[in-house]
Amino acid sequence: MPTYSLSHITEHYNHAANPPLLDRLVFTIDHIHQGGPALYSTLDLVRFLTGLQIPVTVFLQCTDPVNLCPAERRNAREIYDLNHNLVSFGAHSLSPGNRQSDQAENLNLTKDVIADVTGLSPVIMSYHGSGAGPENGISYAGIQYARGIGSTWSTAQQDNKLNTPVMGLNSVNTAFEFVRLRNLAGLSATLFVHSNELANGSTKKTVFDTLVKAVTEHKLRAETYLTAMQSDYSAAPVDPVVPTPTPVPPSATCPLDNFTNNRIVQFLRINMRDGVNGSFQVVELQRFLNELGLDAGAADGIFGSRTKLAVIGYQIANNLSADGIVGPNTRASINTICD
Repeated sequence: MPTYSLSHITEHYNHAANPPLLDRLVFTIDHIHQGGPALYSTLDLVRFLTGLQIPVTVFLQCTDPVNLCPAERRNAREIYDLNHNLVSFGAHSLSPGNRQSDQAENLNLTKDVIADVTGLSPVIMSYHGSGAGPENGISYAGIQYARGIGSTWSTAQQDNKLNTPVMGLNSVNTAFEFVRLRNLAGLSATLFVHSNELANGSTKKTVFDTLVKAVTEHKLRAETYLTAMQSDYSAAPVDPVVPTPTPVPPSATCPLDNFTNNRIVQFLRINMRDGVNGSFQVVELQRFLNELGLDAGAADGIFGSRTKLAVIGYQIANNLSADGIVGPNTRASINTICD
């Protein structure tokens, strides 16, 4: 059975719907699969994700109380023991057309497995079905939050906890756009996959791996399913607090004591580091921002999230596009001070 590894990544997520906050993404897996000679198991995929400190929810279903549930229980315990802080479980409903009694039996059996493994009763569920929502007349006791498995959604649609689909994995661009639109609307984006669908060379694996890579590069923020649901259906997201810079008064001498005024000539953005291609510009940027009281963090030459937030503060104060990127206009503005 193969050990999961990333594909070669050629496309990168470079958009934040609500800067300076990272866009939010949830990783979920449907069912527990054993894998095979060319197929990844759910255990192996969860081991890979938790090794990268990415939280993941696995949705369980007990359709065969005699044979499947005992195996599901053993496998779920092995998966949960990989990392109790990053692994969570939810229930997965039966397909459309099943009676309320059948759905209730499946849910109760699944709840028993999850409670035995984790000590907790599940409050989250994934749905089958058209429109990504539950069937009329079918209820699921104890379930507070749910994601559907359909992938049709736009910001014009009314979102609710019973009809909130997950992204399709048919192309990287489509997945990126889904994440962008969901986050632009103040909602998380949910990825939903079977581990045995991620065959090497497949489109789904390429899309999945590209999103994983974006999380490891701190271009997306991976959240737990429950955290995302609680945020999505609470009050509107709070706007990020951006610090106000100290004004720079006109002066014959430069008031910035630690800014050495080496002009910033390179395009700078989050995740860049000094020393790449012989350039040493991030430290200079951080000194400049810190002198203005914008708190870019230690002048360590690493363009991290605090530096990005400080850049956005500078851009807002100077009527520039607040994207956290030191592009031509921001560079020109910085370079005029103490020139």
